[in-house]
Amino acid sequence: MSARLAQQYQKLHRHFAGQADAVSLQQLADLLFCTRRHMRSLLQQMQAQGWITWQAQAGRGMRSRLSFLQAPEQLQRERAAQLLEQGRVEQAVDLLGDDRGELAPLLLARLGKRWSQDRQVLGVPYYRPLPNLYPGTPLRRSERHLVGQIFNGLTRINEEKGEVEGDLAHHWKQQSALEWHFHLRPAVRWHDGGELGVADVQASLQRLRGQPLFSHLIAARPLSPRSLALELSEPDQWLPWLLADSAALILPADHAARADFGSRPVGTGPYRVAANTRHRLCLQAFDDYFGYRALLDQVDIWMMPELGEQLEHGNGQVCGLEVRINPREPSVQTEMALESGVYFLLTDGRSPRLHDSALRDWLAQALAPLAVIHETAPAVRQYWAPAAGLLPNWHHAQPTLNLQPPAGLSALRLAYYEQHPEYQLIAAAMARCLQAHGVALECRALPYADWEQGRAEADLWLGSVNFATRPEYSVAAWVLGTPLLRRCLEPALPLAQWQQSWRQGLFHAQDLSAAVVQQRWMLPLFHNWLRLQGPAQMQGVRLNSLGWFDFKSAWLQDG
Repeated sequence: MSARLAQQYQKLHRHFAGQADAVSLQQLADLLFCTRRHMRSLLQQMQAQGWITWQAQAGRGMRSRLSFLQAPEQLQRERAAQLLEQGRVEQAVDLLGDDRGELAPLLLARLGKRWSQDRQVLGVPYYRPLPNLYPGTPLRRSERHLVGQIFNGLTRINEEKGEVEGDLAHHWKQQSALEWHFHLRPAVRWHDGGELGVADVQASLQRLRGQPLFSHLIAARPLSPRSLALELSEPDQWLPWLLADSAALILPADHAARADFGSRPVGTGPYRVAANTRHRLCLQAFDDYFGYRALLDQVDIWMMPELGEQLEHGNGQVCGLEVRINPREPSVQTEMALESGVYFLLTDGRSPRLHDSALRDWLAQALAPLAVIHETAPAVRQYWAPAAGLLPNWHHAQPTLNLQPPAGLSALRLAYYEQHPEYQLIAAAMARCLQAHGVALECRALPYADWEQGRAEADLWLGSVNFATRPEYSVAAWVLGTPLLRRCLEPALPLAQWQQSWRQGLFHAQDLSAAVVQQRWMLPLFHNWLRLQGPAQMQGVRLNSLGWFDFKSAWLQDG
């Protein structure tokens, strides 16, 4: 469809109010400021498109009959669909005037499996934009999954086997208690065509030394063009696991100088970022990937805020921990699993009142998982299981009975991060629980970066976490490495001592979790059921610990 032809049709339709009329060819030519000959060509083109009927009468000045068959709005939608097919999302949005009511049906039509120019394309809906894909910065659950599709680390975690394996490093060896050597794969290419070098790895790791879990990294020293040594200030048996963390993914050495690197990053992974706007994230398979080439040629993640709005209004059909490949078409539930993680309430050790253990005990009673769940809509709470620990099979929380709220307690401050549709529901449920005891809950939604860094004055912090396999590593790394937890727990607990003992294998994740939970510095709330739904033709789809699936292993079966 020609955009110019559509504009000319709309002008005619508007002039005649969409009604059939007797009109001469010259009148139409004057209206569109063109010659009679060109006007005749335009009418033929419009008639071929099925937009009009033109009953011409022979002779100059004779009046012919023009009838309109298409509403301009329909042409607009067709043109927008054409632009979407070409990947010109912003132009489609501009054409529709950012009207979500017009745009949503077009986006829905592009979800799920489809072929486009002999390429397998998968469209997935999501409820918010994804502007930050920068490893080493505060990343939410979905962003951590996505950077794992775009970048590689020295190592990676194989969730199915529950072990760490080589990624950019094909081999590594512990030379001494304080030195490890890593050997890089040859001829690894960046998405822009450059070749990965040891300097990229060196720069990527040295930038992490300000983070708690990487504070013992003294230096990354090149040994050869394909090998480097990591020097530590204290032994760490978990170093190969730590290097698989999303923060330790390897970036180009000059990443800081690249414009828009956060939204349009360049990695070495199986997918490259082809586009990232407030409406769509487009990932395209990287043909020069050093591993097996991805089976899906393209993954389009379409931003549909109405999905989050449905949950905020209590519609359990869409959930923050559910990926539905096409909400409109019939689908089969390919996988459902209780998450290896928890929704939690963190009590802030920087708040003087929270050092009163009696207050923390009472909060554990007033905001017990069943009490909070009872205050939420049935459509939402059906996906929550009460928690007694950070993992479903851990039972560290001890029940409390018949405690009275501390005297003089009138209000508490709660912080959670914005653009998470469930937190508003949970916070409202907690407010009702506390109001029953005469305590007001002041709620504040923060940008995620502020939440993760603990940058607010609050008594309580609402959040959630998902752990990869091997909780002995992942749980301890989360408690000891998350800035929010460090800031809230360090005034009350010996985290630095625990971290050193854990690195040496002398302090275990279950012991750490028990100490934090049993002293009520962290109140486990519930475990969520992760859900992944898609058409039966989708193959190779396995739910991971982040509630997503590995794009490069999925493919579309015909028939």
